[in-house]
Amino acid sequence: MKGEVEDKVLHPIGKSNAFLLSCDAFLQSAPIEHLVILYKDAAQLEKLQIALKEKLYSLSLKSKIHWVKGGQERQDSVWAGLSELPDEITYVLIHDCARPFIKSETICEAADLIAQDQAVCVARPLKDTLRLRTDPSAHPMQPSPTQTINRENHWLMETPQGGPKKWLIDGLRRARESQISITDDIAALELNGHPVIMLEPNYPNPKITTPDDFSYATFLSQS
Repeated sequence: MKGEVEDKVLHPIGKSNAFLLSCDAFLQSAPIEHLVILYKDAAQLEKLQIALKEKLYSLSLKSKIHWVKGGQERQDSVWAGLSELPDEITYVLIHDCARPFIKSETICEAADLIAQDQAVCVARPLKDTLRLRTDPSAHPMQPSPTQTINRENHWLMETPQGGPKKWLIDGLRRARESQISITDDIAALELNGHPVIMLEPNYPNPKITTPDDFSYATFLSQS
């Protein structure tokens, strides 16, 4: 965020923010029984709890909410969150609340598939041309040989992602033991060879990464 935004998950998007929009979608999804919220430090925890407490007055809360301090890397945070869940919870969806426009119907559809012992990822097929610069040392403004890559069967990963809890724990444990760095949750499942269902949403589900993304997010919140 280049110092322009104090906390992107709490920065205003219309009358809400990324954190509350994401929580709303999950709390209003019937299959969700527990909600584990990962936070970075005590200061953020306090702000998140205040924001959610105010919102809960207008929600019929069926889920049990757990607050867990995240780790240094994404996989460390996911491990901590999975460890908090009760033993009777056997299926899990993991979401990055920097994607605040996920809808409850998508969450429910993913949860139904996961309950059939499937690994699921919200994703969409690549539509743009994909090109590889074959000289990795060249600056983008310098000429470099390029190679066009066939975009067929290339998918852009989004969240939520999930599957049986045991599969995720086994994959993350293998990553930890082998010192493998993974950037999303499906990568943990791939380590043990689990096939994945790609669930394509029929609406925008963008990730907020830079300050410019808030203009688009505000537009989506008003549409």
